[in-house]
Formats: sequence, C-alpha cells, structure tokens
Amino acid sequence: MESELWFSLREAQAMEHTDTRTALLEDVVRRAERADVPRATYLSRRLLADAYRVDGRWEQVYRLFEDCRDEYDRRPARFEPDDEADLLHWYAWLVECMVDFPDYGVDDIREAQHAVEHRFTKAGLDWHEVYSSRRGVAAHFGDWVAADQAYLQWMATAPTDQDDRWLHVTGIDHFLARGDEESLAKAHALAAPMLADPTVSDEPLVLARCLMLLPLARAGAWDEAALAYRRLLRGMAGEFHSLEHHGLVIEFCALTGNAAAGVDWLASMRGFETRRRPFATMEYATAVAVLADAQVRAGRGDTVLDLGTDDPNSVPFRVLAGRMRRLALDLADRFDRRNGHSAQGDRVRARLAAVPLAEFLPLNPTSRPPLPTLPPGLSDEALLDRAHWHDLRSEQDEARACLTVLSDDLPEHLNARLVELRAKFFQSPDTEPALRRAAEVHRRYGDERRALLNQCWLGLWIAHDGRIGEGVATTADAVAGLRALGDDSDCAWGEHWLAYVLVGRGRRPEAVGALWRGKQHAEAAGDLLALGTLLLLEGVIQPSTATATAALETLIAAGVPEKALEALEQLRSLDAHEPVVDRLLARPPRDVPRLLGQLRYLRACALIDAGRVADAVDDLNEAIGQAALRGGDTVEQWYQLVHADHAAGRHEDAVDAGLRAANWLDQLRDTEDAGWADWADQARYLVADSYRRLGDVKAALREYRRLADGQGALSATAFVAGTALLEELGVSEWPT
Repeated sequence: MESELWFSLREAQAMEHTDTRTALLEDVVRRAERADVPRATYLSRRLLADAYRVDGRWEQVYRLFEDCRDEYDRRPARFEPDDEADLLHWYAWLVECMVDFPDYGVDDIREAQHAVEHRFTKAGLDWHEVYSSRRGVAAHFGDWVAADQAYLQWMATAPTDQDDRWLHVTGIDHFLARGDEESLAKAHALAAPMLADPTVSDEPLVLARCLMLLPLARAGAWDEAALAYRRLLRGMAGEFHSLEHHGLVIEFCALTGNAAAGVDWLASMRGFETRRRPFATMEYATAVAVLADAQVRAGRGDTVLDLGTDDPNSVPFRVLAGRMRRLALDLADRFDRRNGHSAQGDRVRARLAAVPLAEFLPLNPTSRPPLPTLPPGLSDEALLDRAHWHDLRSEQDEARACLTVLSDDLPEHLNARLVELRAKFFQSPDTEPALRRAAEVHRRYGDERRALLNQCWLGLWIAHDGRIGEGVATTADAVAGLRALGDDSDCAWGEHWLAYVLVGRGRRPEAVGALWRGKQHAEAAGDLLALGTLLLLEGVIQPSTATATAALETLIAAGVPEKALEALEQLRSLDAHEPVVDRLLARPPRDVPRLLGQLRYLRACALIDAGRVADAVDDLNEAIGQAALRGGDTVEQWYQLVHADHAAGRHEDAVDAGLRAANWLDQLRDTEDAGWADWADQARYLVADSYRRLGDVKAALREYRRLADGQGALSATAFVAGTALLEELGVSEWPT
C-alpha cells in the first residue's frame, strides 16, 4: 500500500545513518519502483544515494542519479517542481565531484558541465549551483581566472534566505586554495566571526574550523588554533565527516607536536580505502603519512598502530608512513596525468615535506609534552643497557619499549640479556628456566657479575614459587659472590634483593641487616638510585616518617620520579605528607615533573577540602596532565576538575573536563557499578550549564535533555533548567 510506503520513507528519514537504515531505504526504493509511485521513488533514491555517499559507495551514487535523470527525461511531468530543481542542483554538484575521480577525463567533465548548464537554462533555473560547479572544477584544474570569476558570480546569485555561513565556508576554502598572501588574509577575515562563535555542532562552523586549523597555526595564532581544535573535538564527536576533514585535523596534530592526539583520530582510518572517492583517499593518505612520519621522527617508528587484528593498516608507523606516502603519490600522479600538469602532485609533495610548525602546542590546560622517546641509532647493547636502567627506575613502559626495537638476530651473549629481561617483564612458568639459561650464558662469556645479579632475582622467583628455603639460599649465595667481586653498587642491589626475599618470608631482623649493609654499599658507591630503593624497602619493613622522607629526598636527588612517588605514598600512609608537600612546592625540585604533578594534586585536594574549589584548578590541570602521560589519570581527578573549572568560571575548560568525566563515568556505570550514575549526572549537568554560559544553546539543551530523559536525581532539575532556557529563547518545544 502507498500509505505504508510513505510511512517507511518517513521512518528512514528519522533514523540515524546505519546499515539498518540503508537496508530500509533499499527496500523502500524497490517497493516504490514496483508500485510506480513517482515522488516516493525519487525521494527514496535521493536518500539512498546520500547514504551510499556517506559509506563511500560512489558508483551507486552516480547510478541512482542516472536512474532519476533518465526517469525525468522520459516522463518529466511525473516530477514535482521542487523535485525537478533538486534533481538539477544534485546534477550540478555531481558534475563538480567528477574532478575527484581521475578516471573521468577532462573532456568528460567539460561535456557534463555543458549538459548541466543547458538543463538549467532550459528549466529556467537560477545559475547559482552552476557557478558553484564551475568554481570547484576550475579550482581543481588550477584555472584561477575562471575560478575567481565563477566565485564572484556564485556570490552574486546567492539566495537571500541562505545561511551566510555556508557562503563563508566556500569562500574560506576558495581563498585558502589560492594560497597567496592577499587570499589568505581574506580567508582569515571570513573565518574570524565563525571561529569566535562558541557553537560546536553546527556543520558550517565545524567545516570552517577544519579548514582553518593549519592556517591559524602557520600564522602563529596558537591560542585560536588550540580553541578551534577543542571545539572540533566536541563538534565532530559521533558525527560523520569526510575523509578530507578528518585528514586536516590529523595533519594539524602531526605538525604541532601532538602526534598522540592525531593517533586518536585514526579510528576514521578503518576501511578508508573502500570509500571510493580517490581525491578524498589521496588527501587522507597524505595526512596519515605526515602523522606517521612524525611518529617515526619521535622514535615510535616500530610502534604498531592498533586498528584491530582484521585491519591491514595495523602495522608499525614506519611501515604505515611508507604505505600512505606511496598511496598519496600514486593517486596524485593519476590526477596529474588526467589534468595535464603537476599541480596536485606538487601540492601533495609539499605537504609530505612540511616541517613541524611547533615543537609542542598545548591543546588544552591538561596537555603536556610527550614523554621522551628512545634516541635514534642506539646499538643493541646500548638498548639492553637502557632497558636495565629503566627497569631499576620502575619505568616499565620505557624498558619494554627498548626491547621492541632490538635486532631480530642478537649474538648469544646479548640474547641472554634479552631473555633475562623478558623473563622479568613478562612473568610466566618459563621465568625460572629462562633465568637459569641466561645465567649459564653470562658465565660462559665470563660475565660473572651479571650472572650473580641474575641469580639474586632468580632466588626471589624461587621463593615466590613456594620453595622458600631454596630461594633465600640462592639469593644469599649470589650476594656473597657479589661481595667477593667487590663492586659496591652491585652489592647494594644484591643486598636489596636479599632483604626483599627475607622480609617476604617473615625474617625481618635478617632483612634489616641486609638493608643496613646495602645502604653502606650504596653510600660508598654514591649510587643514589640504589640508596633510595633500599630506603623505600626499609620504609615498608619499619615504617617511619624519617625513613620515608629520606627515601623521597634521595630519589628526588637521583631524578627518579616513579620511585619518588612510592616514597610520597609512604608519607601519605603515615599522614605525614602535608608539611613535605608544602616545603617541596615552595622550592620545586627539577627533573621530576611526575612527582610535582602528584604533589600539586595533594595540594588541590587540600584546597577542595577547605572549600576553595576554584583555587584548585591549576594544580589539578598539572596533576592530570602529568598523570595522563602514563595513563595514570583517574576519573575522580577529572570529576574534581570539572567542578573546579565551573567554580572558577572557566566554562570552556569545564565543558572539556566534564565531557571527559561524564563519558568515563557513564561507562563505569554500565560496566562496573550503577552507583557511578549520580557522579555522571552531576558532571553532565555542569557541562550543560557551562555550554549555556558560553552561549552554545543547542549543546546545552542537548545535555539538559539527556539528563531529563534519564531517571537520575538531576532529571527534574535538568528539565526545569532546559525549559527555562527554551522560554528565554521563546521556543515552546525541545529541539530533536
């Protein structure tokens, strides 16, 4: 029945883009064609074509258009006037899109332009869309005289009821593509009011921000660029955007020292080559190559991009860089051969060769420069030394990273060191035999010192396995051997492991004796790392403020933040940290930023407890920024930050912190404990109120409605706040 057909079409119109919606539209098209309902046939084909466009199935887009055009040519009377105009506007846009497919020749495109112009004239339609098509085609071919003329004609024929922001977006794109200083100034002028608009989700604003990210950075407008990025992060979340626009964000991150943030955007890469629009693929591949190159320069070339086991681009960044570079250049070459000049290839090569615009641009108040990576060119032996050094400093991620870049074919004596380290880092039933094999090789190559240090750890493992007497004896024999060799630093570490295995078996007096001897050796060697580590263990065996303070000060002097944090936790457990925190923050130590972050977090907590929530903002930003570098930030910290930002009137910051906290808390509510729901709602309410204060009414109402539709304690409060906002606007219904 025709009524059921229209019901299905309206149902599809109301749905979000999914495979289910596409399948429904395919069914509606088939039913409309069978029932011979002209308008339903056209509208369902049009909607289905747009769904195919989103999925990158462009051959189906053009097929559906041709079906509609052929139907119009056969029986034009069956088309409503609005549908006739829409069909020709669609035609003009698809002609402009032909330049994105190098298989369409120049003659094909020119012929299509003439055809669409003839149809517009015959139909008596305004040429505004024709001029848009002319401008886009001429700009692609580099014919700027024709492009400028078409742009002026397009502007002159713009409908008076059109949203001017769309005109500005096209103008920004046009002038940026021209690239000369005068044109860039025009682009910046057009973009300025749009960039200042706090609204995040309106599509023209999203596109303007995408286009302006890199120009702002190139102009040194760092604050504006960072704010545009933050608003894009919110505005693009959960929405479909083209590969080109994702690419612009990725390239911006790569060139401003934010490669890690750029990697977060690479979820858009899944299946990107199946979106059959070669120009978009070229643009996106170029951006990904720039990002992958940045990762290689930062020493992360061997880090694997994880897009899932079934994705062919889940490869090391070094491989990804080469793959995307080749893809971009191959496509650029196809366009250049079609166009008859090298303009597209020159542009792609310039992007691939671009130097970073900044060493590091903070994108938000919690942004911190990435942790140092491995210097290039280290030998395998140096990498093993560095892994061991990181291990002693409790920097396990860095230690493991050293192992990932070792040669595949190590000589036997170096391979024994690798076996030993892997046995410690990745403990398993094979740990003990692996340690024994490594010690045997060490001795065979005359490295008794390394064999004995290995044996210390082996004894600990044996005791952990339940063979207590054998484990203690193994470590004690190794320490005796180290004493005979006479190196104080080695002896200090040996005594540390002996004390560790002894205290774990309840032999505290003997453990204290080992610690005393170890400290003597560490002081004689001037080994502050060993001394601080021994003091840490002493603080576990015999807790005291003096010992924990001595451990903290020693490890600060050694520049070892991870272990210094352990000492600080000992002080917290003794409730003796406040005077130490105040003293250290009065004269902050150098080279331990992670420790300083935790010190500032403790001060922030004290400020919050004292009712000075707004005063805790800067300390929380630093604490979260430092913790996040190692994935150590917590949902509680973000929850505290949104409250502090809101109290301090930092509403832009409150939105970012609040969305981070609310989304995290929603996940915890759904996966762990429903008790997180109240926290999530409180964070989201502050997000809504911050959006309102910023002037982004649409986003505020979206968050209020989400809360009002729920069952939480703030449901009624959010409904009242949202309704009051609607009344201020003179609107009677909540937006969909």
